[in-house]
Amino acid sequence: MTRRLLAAVLGSTLLATTAAAVLPAATLAAPEADEARTVTLVGDLQSELGCDEDWAPACESTRLAPVEGSGTHYRSTFEVPAGRWEYKVALDGGWDEAYPEQNLSFEVQGPATLEFSFDDETDAMGLVPVLPEGEEDQDAALAADSLRAPVTREQFYFVMADRFANGDTSNDTAQIAGDRLEHGFDPTDKGFFHGGDLAGIQDRLDYIEGLGTTAIWLTPSFKNRPVQGSGADASAGYHGYWVTDFTQIDPHLGTNEEMEALIDEAHDRGMKVYFDIITNHTADVIDYAEGEYGYVDKETEPYRDAAGNAFDDRDYVNKPFPLLDPETSFPYTPVFRTEEDAEVKVRRAGSTTARSTTTAATPPSPASPACTATSSAWTTSSPRTPRWSTAWSTSTPPGPTWASTVSGSTPSSTSTWSSGRSSARGAGGGA
Repeated sequence: MTRRLLAAVLGSTLLATTAAAVLPAATLAAPEADEARTVTLVGDLQSELGCDEDWAPACESTRLAPVEGSGTHYRSTFEVPAGRWEYKVALDGGWDEAYPEQNLSFEVQGPATLEFSFDDETDAMGLVPVLPEGEEDQDAALAADSLRAPVTREQFYFVMADRFANGDTSNDTAQIAGDRLEHGFDPTDKGFFHGGDLAGIQDRLDYIEGLGTTAIWLTPSFKNRPVQGSGADASAGYHGYWVTDFTQIDPHLGTNEEMEALIDEAHDRGMKVYFDIITNHTADVIDYAEGEYGYVDKETEPYRDAAGNAFDDRDYVNKPFPLLDPETSFPYTPVFRTEEDAEVKVRRAGSTTARSTTTAATPPSPASPACTATSSAWTTSSPRTPRWSTAWSTSTPPGPTWASTVSGSTPSSTSTWSSGRSSARGAGGGA
C-alpha cells in the first residue's frame, strides 16, 4: 500500500470516528495504486546540475530514476563540482513530503561522480562515489607483495589494553593518590584511563583465540606519565605514547610479571605477542630556553658537537654520534621544564635521566626479553624464548635509523624506526 493510499484510508477512519471532522469529498478519494511517484534531489547544488534555481522540487534535471524491479527505490548519478553542498529529496514535485527532516551535507575537494538514492519505503537516502572505468584495475596495480611476508601471514588482533576489559580493578588508579589529574583514571572521559588491563586481556584469550588470531598486537604498554597538560587540555597517557620507563609495564595495566604470564599463555595457545614500542614518542619534558619553536633546517644551523664543531649526522650512520652538549649542539637550547621532569624518565634499569652536559648517541641495547626491548615492534614467537639481534641500517636524512629483529623458531620481521631529528630542531616535544 502506498503512503498516499494509506493516508486516504486513515483519513476515512478519522472521518468515521470523529464527529466534528468534516473533510472535503475530494480527500476521500484514494489515488490510483499505480500512480507514478517522483523523487527529486533538491538542494543548493541544483543550479550546478542544470536547474534554473536551487531548492526546486519541480526541477526534472535532478529527478531520481525508479530502479527497475523495485517499487520503492530511486537513484541517479550526477557530476558534482567541488564544494560543500546541502541536499535532501522532495516527493511529487512539491514540499508536502521531503526527506530527511534536516538537510544533509557533504563536501568534495574536486569534481566527482556521485550516485544519490532514495528508498520510498524506509525514507532512507544514500550517497556513494562512482569510480571511473578501470579505476579498480589501477588500484590493483598499486598493490604490491609485502616486504615482510612472515608478518603479513599473521592474523593480528590489535588491542589497546585500557579500552578492552578491566580484569583487575585494584590497578585502576595505579596506586596513585589524588584525583584524576594525579592518577589519570576517569572512565567517564575518553581522554583518561578507563580501567582496562593485561588481566582483562588474559581473561579473554579464549575469545581472541576463537577469532582465528595468530598474533596479538599490543598498543604501547610501558610506564607512562599519568597526566599531561592542564585545564581543558589535560589528558592521561592511556594510549601509551608518554613513556617514562621502558623497563616497566604501566601500573594502570599491570606488572611485568603479568605481562610475562600473558605472553606465556598466548604462546601455549600458539599465538605470538607483538609489542608496539615507540621510542620517538615519550613524556613531554623538554622545552627551549629561548622560548622559540620554529623549525630550523641543517643548512641554516647544522648540528654541532660538544666543542662547537659542525657535522652532518648522515656521516655517522652505523657508528656513534660525536659527543653533544645541549649548550652548543642545537639551534635552540633544550631544558627541562621542572626538576621533576629532569628525573622522570628511566634510561636504563636502575638509573634515571643523565644530567651531564655531554652525551653520545648509541643504538638501543635490548635487555631482558621479558619487556624491556627498545624498538618499534617486538615479537615473541611461540613457543621459544626470542633471540635478539640488533643492527644499524642505512637511512636517508634527516636522522639515523635503527633496525631490530627478534626471532623464535623462525626468523621474524625486521622492524625499523627512525630516531628523527633532535627535539631542538622540531617544534618541541619529549626528550
